[in-house]
Amino acid sequence: MKRLLIFLLFIISLSNCENNKKSTHNKEQDSKIESGYHNHKKVAELNKKGIEFSTESFDKAIKIAKELNKPIFIDFSTSWCGPCKRMDNFVFADSIIGDFYNENYICLKYDAEKGEGITLANKFEVQVYPTLLFLSPKLEIKLKHIGYKGPEEFLKLGYNAVNKELSFGSVPNSLSKYNSEIKNLIEFSSFVAYLNPSEKDSVLFDYFQDISQSKWYSSQYFHLIENHSYSIFSPLSKFVIANRNKYSELFSKARIDKFISGLMLFAINTPKAVYGKSYNNLSDDEINKLLFSELLKIDSVLANKNRLNHEINLLCKTVRENNNDTKIWDSLFTKVGYYNNHYLHLDKEWNNFLNDWSHRASILAPINLEIANYNETCMKRAKSKLAENDYNKFAKGLSIGTVERFVSIEKQSRNSKKELTIALRILAESYSVSKIWANDFLSRINVSDEDIINHKEAIIKNAL
Repeated sequence: MKRLLIFLLFIISLSNCENNKKSTHNKEQDSKIESGYHNHKKVAELNKKGIEFSTESFDKAIKIAKELNKPIFIDFSTSWCGPCKRMDNFVFADSIIGDFYNENYICLKYDAEKGEGITLANKFEVQVYPTLLFLSPKLEIKLKHIGYKGPEEFLKLGYNAVNKELSFGSVPNSLSKYNSEIKNLIEFSSFVAYLNPSEKDSVLFDYFQDISQSKWYSSQYFHLIENHSYSIFSPLSKFVIANRNKYSELFSKARIDKFISGLMLFAINTPKAVYGKSYNNLSDDEINKLLFSELLKIDSVLANKNRLNHEINLLCKTVRENNNDTKIWDSLFTKVGYYNNHYLHLDKEWNNFLNDWSHRASILAPINLEIANYNETCMKRAKSKLAENDYNKFAKGLSIGTVERFVSIEKQSRNSKKELTIALRILAESYSVSKIWANDFLSRINVSDEDIINHKEAIIKNAL
């Protein structure tokens, strides 16, 4: 319990900063913190009646809103946004929140970087996530909030947007208790995030020992497991795997499969870190064989998927240093082709875009951009082997990777500028990038070359 005591001290130090009062860590304080979790007995039920987001298209949702004379609530998020996930698991999942929003709003949810979400994010000038948008049935913007809101604050937003008053004293008592619990959970989550990866599993498990096991199935506590688990062999990871069917029913099979697959990939990438010092006497081959045999017992499909993905990523790095070796290129194309035929459908289902040609090509970008005609050579090989759609992803990924490499190197040479110019030209002429990426990386290119400046301007103009 030593690590748990460290966290309790961490919470108390936060309280000191906020209230400017001195406090000591004692049994009474521990009791108060513990009671904040155990007094609220229905947390496991909260994810059953949260906000019901409509699956209708935006046009159809507008029509429904006008017919029912209901305002519209839209949550704009992205797959990588941490505060967005906290909203999903800690706020939208609450039954009191769900009761109010389901009754008073047509609720919509969009990934601002996918499908219809891209168009709507541009329409309503959404650039930061999460963005919480409240519209009248006539699409007038009643309220637009950027960033995370806790349960109480989010409920008040909903009341204010429909011109209803909600005084602090009239907030349901159960929601106030839940709101307090969520604040503690988020503080603990922030604490764990700063730990060394090897410490996270034991700290999490110590913490969960004081939590009723029924709560381990709630969205709030699974969020902690999902975001901070390090080893696939940790007690909490094993608990999820042992109760995989129940978790899949609660959170979808795709989400649980993605969680297990992510732990597998981490284990395959760093097997000795996962197993610990007791296995240091084994050779790399021995520990890899042992690890893979264990992963096969958990899920043979996911184990084979992640082993192949690991091999492909290693090949990408090998190609980067031997880009004229035809055999290595052929091996890469063959393995990726097999992966795409057997496992790519899982990545699409999980919204995991790290295993397509765009990501793989970004790995191929050379470290220092000093290899003459590197991009041109790679593009020619890819064009001769890949279908048009995959080639487009390859060209975009390699170009993005080249730009990111350029801004990271200290000394810029004639060849690095040449490779950068090629990459920017390809992006400017053929592919759109996100505004966030464009603002982040293009702003760091301090080169006076006219072609580079023109390409940068074109990319920014067309950014999504």
